[in-house]
Amino acid sequence: MRWLTFLCILFCISLFQSTQMHWINLGPAVPDLYFPLVVFYSFLTDMKRNTFANWLTGMSKDLFSEGSFGINSVFFIATGFFIWSFREMLYRGHLVTQILITFIFSFIYNVVYAIHLAISFHSLCLSETIWMIFCCSLYTAMSVPVLFWIFGRFQPTQKLFFIQG
Repeated sequence: MRWLTFLCILFCISLFQSTQMHWINLGPAVPDLYFPLVVFYSFLTDMKRNTFANWLTGMSKDLFSEGSFGINSVFFIATGFFIWSFREMLYRGHLVTQILITFIFSFIYNVVYAIHLAISFHSLCLSETIWMIFCCSLYTAMSVPVLFWIFGRFQPTQKLFFIQG
């Protein structure tokens, strides 16, 4: 893993996510560009690098967005660990697998985050919240092909799948 490349990608995502997201939103649905980075590195790296990369990604999201400080770091580390723990059972090189894993874990992450907000602020409109979570998770998953292609260009020595012969 190239840490300088990772930090540059993370910095670009942070800047774009915090300043230019209004250019790519579809109504109220906005993709989370940090989340495909968590999935990408969870597929590629060992547990230590995965944990550190996900912690940095979560801290970056915490610094560049509103919300409770540290909560994204905890959620991203947990999500990255779950993806890392069963990645050997998946065909990681297949685009459909990448999109489905991103959608499923983005949905779970957003539901847990919404529960955290509901507990913290004692308010939640369940039907609207679930619909927004679904739309945002779907939009995040649909951004995976482009983002994984970009991430793969900057990490050319890494493979999403291993051919054993």
